[in-house]
Amino acid sequence: MLLEVKHLKKIFKTRFSKEETMALADIDFSVEAGEYISIMGESGSGKTTLLNILSTLEKPTSGTVLLNSEDITAIKDQEVSIFRREHLGFVFQDFNLLDTLSVRDNILLPLVLSKAELNLMKERLKLMAEKLHIQDLLNKQAFELSGGQKQRVAVARALISEPDLVLADEPTAALDFKNSEDLMNILEDINLMGQTIIMVTHSSLVASHAKRVLFIKDGVLYHQLYRGNRSANEFSKEITLSIAAFLGGAREEGNADF
Repeated sequence: MLLEVKHLKKIFKTRFSKEETMALADIDFSVEAGEYISIMGESGSGKTTLLNILSTLEKPTSGTVLLNSEDITAIKDQEVSIFRREHLGFVFQDFNLLDTLSVRDNILLPLVLSKAELNLMKERLKLMAEKLHIQDLLNKQAFELSGGQKQRVAVARALISEPDLVLADEPTAALDFKNSEDLMNILEDINLMGQTIIMVTHSSLVASHAKRVLFIKDGVLYHQLYRGNRSANEFSKEITLSIAAFLGGAREEGNADF
């Protein structure tokens, strides 16, 4: 098992009072290598907190997260940056590219920080550029790119270190419908090549490209759906129906507003 999340609990305490907020109550699930999972839930449900813990950006109040049998919640603060760089890839809604760097240098940044050999960097860059169809963008500056192009570059950067797990936080939030669909097709293709992906999204259309959808409510995993052999459109309809049943009312299909 690639990832095991065991009885995860997260309580936030305010600095100047004794008031506590339960973000995660008891989250328990596992992820096999090669899975593609979407996490959905209303604002405040705990999905972002869960992603932050999986990203090693936050530590849980209790519980464990095992990645390849290593408890990532126990990694020392001085070692966590190296762990992220070597094992995790990140795709953010606002791209997080450095405008002062070229596309080439943005993509290579994780390998540069890891002090990888030049030949390895060239080989990986060529592979990522071809896979994401961005060969003609490599010499451009990040600020010259469209939103869709920036997200492709961000995906290339996330994948170039060949991470065990890619974590995507609302990756289509800043994109129009066409670019969102293009990105989802890219992530689906990458997953079919063996990359494990966990993505937080509010959209049933976006979630429908995954193999499994986890639904979180009030800090608890309350339901999950498997895509099976269904098309993305068929799966999207089932996701929307599940959301409507959960909320006690219909939502606009394709935008669950989670």
